[in-house]
Amino acid sequence: CAETLKKMIISKFSHGGNLWQIAEKYEILPEEIIDFSANTNPWGTSLGVVKAIKERMESIFHYPDPECRELTRKLSEHLRLDRRNIVVGGGSTEIIYLVMRALRPRWAIIPVPTFTEYERALKLAGGKTKFLFLKEKRDFILDTEKLIKKAKGSQMIVLCNPNNPTGKLISRAEVEKVINKAKEIGVVVVVDESFIDFQPQCSLVDRVKNNGNLLILRSFTKFFSIAGLRLGYAVGSKELMTRIKSFKEPWTVSSLAQVAGIHILKNMRKADELKELVKKEREFLYTALDRIEGIKLYTSQANFILAKIEVPLSSGYISEKLIKRGILIRNCRNFPGLSDKFIRIAVRKREENQKLIHHLGEVLRGEI
Repeated sequence: CAETLKKMIISKFSHGGNLWQIAEKYEILPEEIIDFSANTNPWGTSLGVVKAIKERMESIFHYPDPECRELTRKLSEHLRLDRRNIVVGGGSTEIIYLVMRALRPRWAIIPVPTFTEYERALKLAGGKTKFLFLKEKRDFILDTEKLIKKAKGSQMIVLCNPNNPTGKLISRAEVEKVINKAKEIGVVVVVDESFIDFQPQCSLVDRVKNNGNLLILRSFTKFFSIAGLRLGYAVGSKELMTRIKSFKEPWTVSSLAQVAGIHILKNMRKADELKELVKKEREFLYTALDRIEGIKLYTSQANFILAKIEVPLSSGYISEKLIKRGILIRNCRNFPGLSDKFIRIAVRKREENQKLIHHLGEVLRGEI
């Protein structure tokens, strides 16, 4: 029973990008896998982070700055916020758990399907989840009026914008409406902007100064491709940040992660170029996939595409067939609100995208 429960928990909260697990299971080398399951920007490596890290390798012989002073100062300049409005962590996922421990909401509203760690972090902090199921027939677009009504009696609303795995973007005006209504009823709004670098005009970072009920999470992982270094941050009112920081363990951000973050912030002028590269390739991938019979695509404003399988095959079956061809996609069956008919595909470079298009088409047509 304990082993079965363990497997269920692992399955429910499993994620893309676990190349080591897949490599072990199928007895192939991780470097032989084309990973479409992790939503990282394939052009993020062009920022020269590896070179910057090599030049500071000696920093591993000392404890990292627990306050991330230099990185926080650079973030403060970039975001035009006081340093006291910022808390840096070892990836936005660490910040999610930190926020739940610090604020301890009894109930939180989470529109689903979305990133599953919000629910897990909330449970571990003693809270309970109220799901707002996004309607497939509405293309998984959030109904903010329903969200606000459901929020009564809760202490927190969690939004992912753009949302993972649907790729849907909530407009700035709609998020502001939620924030304003939530403030009236004393509800904290947590907006995970891990993918906002693909749609920076919709960020609410500039609203945190005067909103004690708004907390924004950001990540260096997705847009800047440093998933292995783990670097993210939260911005909010000084009071909220003071409380959150009081629950934070020391040294969770390595010296090399701090070096990478500082280097990226010094090279933000390249962000528009990276954004356009992803946009162009997303459009190519969407158009090509849309020509394949047997799947329905959902438009995306991020660097991935959600697809529904419309032939008598499961997401598990398709994932299995593709991994045997060296291609890893995200099986979406463990997202609340989805089923074993959904897959998520990250945008990669042209040659890799063409391989995916070819092999996915063959699998869907039964050409095995």
